[in-house]
Amino acid sequence: MEPVVEAPEWTEELSVGVDVIDEDHQAFFRLPALLKEIDSGDSDSSEMLTETVLNILEEYVEGHFLREQRALAAVDYPNLAEHIAAHDNFAAKVGDAIRAYRGGDKSGLAALGDMVVSWIVNHIMTMDKKYYGILSNDNVDSRPLVYLVEDTDNGALE
Repeated sequence: MEPVVEAPEWTEELSVGVDVIDEDHQAFFRLPALLKEIDSGDSDSSEMLTETVLNILEEYVEGHFLREQRALAAVDYPNLAEHIAAHDNFAAKVGDAIRAYRGGDKSGLAALGDMVVSWIVNHIMTMDKKYYGILSNDNVDSRPLVYLVEDTDNGALE
């Protein structure tokens, strides 16, 4: 996917009506600016900062998808399998791009942030909006993402 000239910005039209999910989604929108800022900064610290951003992206992909999928499962969402498949496909693309970067291919890094934002906008508008009104602030786990992932790592399911 070719990078967009200017990454789209978060708007209220993208809200799914659940504060913590909207906050997760907004975090994805900050990625292109972070990567561009790192790219234009001091080259000695660029690699460390890039790794930090990639680690955050990995955490957000895993944790946000886990948050959303658990909530959808808890309400017996009828399109859950399709939703999980879309998440898995995207997570694989992000993982491939990160592995390529860590393997020495730095060429795709510039496009990664824009690819993430383009995907999340499309995903919100075509898939997440379908659960608008089904999920609410009351039925979605609002703990920080690290706790959700930690629960899974320890075998705990809600």
